[in-house]
Amino acid sequence: MSEKPAAVTAAQTGQRRSWGARALCAAWLLLAVVLLAAGVWSLWLFVGTDQRAASQARAAVERFDAACSTVGEAGSDSATAAEVVGLLSFPGYDDQSWPVLAGTSSEQLATGIGWYPETAGVGEIGNMVLAGYRITHGAPFAALADLNVGDQIQIVTCTHVYLYELDVAPRDLTVQAHDDWVLDAVPGDPGKRPSGRQITLITSQDLLPTSDRSVGMGHLVSSHPR
Repeated sequence: MSEKPAAVTAAQTGQRRSWGARALCAAWLLLAVVLLAAGVWSLWLFVGTDQRAASQARAAVERFDAACSTVGEAGSDSATAAEVVGLLSFPGYDDQSWPVLAGTSSEQLATGIGWYPETAGVGEIGNMVLAGYRITHGAPFAALADLNVGDQIQIVTCTHVYLYELDVAPRDLTVQAHDDWVLDAVPGDPGKRPSGRQITLITSQDLLPTSDRSVGMGHLVSSHPR
């Protein structure tokens, strides 16, 4: 009679140990699944999106070049492909040309550099505003944080080559994602009529997702036929 409770207790102890071992295995399995998912997501974010953006950018450039081939000497920049308004590069930092696409949706930003269509066009009076990724999705604005006052941005359209010079280095100006004054024709003075030809470049300031945006501003210094 006295040994029976001891046997029951031993069985209960063994059962608890069995459940504990199963719970521990389940926890390790869950952790492994989470780490695997995080690894796959990171691989896609930092490698896959770059490869996809590079492929889509090449296709957009090819369409742009095809559209430009139909533009004669009397043609105008408005005759370029509707989706691509020009090719942007940073002479001296990154000579790779990225397509500047009309719009700033996730689709455009995953292909190249987005242009706010409500702002000035390439070489026009007013403020041309562009946005792009600093990391992932091809990182077309990877060099932006390294630019200094006086550095140049080149935009090539079907008919002309435009050179802008930075007046404000991106590292020196931080705004929040909702600060839309940078889209003004004269940034910070929405009621003022523009007289110059400006450019504004916007990208994420931090490597991790935050609302901070680095903003570079410049002006047109020259243009010549392509």
